[in-house]
Amino acid sequence: MTTLIVTIDTEEEGLWSSDFRRDGYTVRNVQCVPRFQQLCEDFGIRPTYLVDTLVVADDSAISVLRAILDAGQCEIGAHLHPWCAPPFEEQISRFNSYLCNLTPSLQMRKLEQLTSDIEDRFGRRPTSFRAGRYGLDIVGARCLDQLGYVVDSSVISYYDYRSEGGPDFSLAPFKPYRTGGLELSTPSDNGKLWEVPVSVGFSQPNFQRSAVWYSRVRHPILRRLHIPGILDRLGLLRKIKFSPEQADSDQMNQLADMYVANDAPCLVMLFHSSSLMAGCSPYVKDEAGLERFLANLRNTFDYCLGKLGMTADTLTGFATTLNGTVDNAATSNVPV
Repeated sequence: MTTLIVTIDTEEEGLWSSDFRRDGYTVRNVQCVPRFQQLCEDFGIRPTYLVDTLVVADDSAISVLRAILDAGQCEIGAHLHPWCAPPFEEQISRFNSYLCNLTPSLQMRKLEQLTSDIEDRFGRRPTSFRAGRYGLDIVGARCLDQLGYVVDSSVISYYDYRSEGGPDFSLAPFKPYRTGGLELSTPSDNGKLWEVPVSVGFSQPNFQRSAVWYSRVRHPILRRLHIPGILDRLGLLRKIKFSPEQADSDQMNQLADMYVANDAPCLVMLFHSSSLMAGCSPYVKDEAGLERFLANLRNTFDYCLGKLGMTADTLTGFATTLNGTVDNAATSNVPV
């Protein structure tokens, strides 16, 4: 059975211009979390809020999130934006906005500081993580393992960020796997840290074949002929990210069908907390946009948990279940 996992990158406003700086941000959007949280509780969903340094430093934000955590209705994980996470030793740049581009020592020290700050503020050590801008590599994954993290969700399959200085996840599996090899995108049987990728797929069930064709039709000549757009509108070759910021409920539900058809153990939703406040993200420009955003969430929750019969869990809760499944399977020689 497929498990629905709802994750929110819980962070400051004003990141959409790529104007990276150390300070001057606000986290007012966290005050809008309770409305979304009630929607989750209506469906029995315990979301995972992945919080960054500026949220952790804000008393009002902590008050909102701590109340939900203490009621047992969410998980609090970690989310690192290098440009505003101490220690500050690197120059601010687009390249250095990816954690994976910093030295191993600095990666570890930033992760140590954020982990410690979250534990101090919430009274619990985080065990789930996502890098800002998906900027994790195997070095960062090893740091997370050393710090006691159970699960990472920085990989976004079928995406390549190398043109921006980021990682390449174009060949990464879309199903969960253990890390520990030479590359973050390569599964390792001996690893401890689980990678549970953000859910991305295609409108056809054979994702591997679809990914090949998706890449081919992006040849400059075919793009000038608008072939990718035509195939997308017809639903013949559409890449879908499981996010209400980039897909409506019909598209997300279609992806849910494809994940079930592929026997995927989980379906991971991602969006940013700033989309819960009208006018704070390009995806929710006004109050009407916010209502549409929440309606899409409600429709997809109802589809996944109702029609498809999924269960819901947090990132760490799901990874803990995976550990038990793998251990039991190994004991009984049943392949997973």
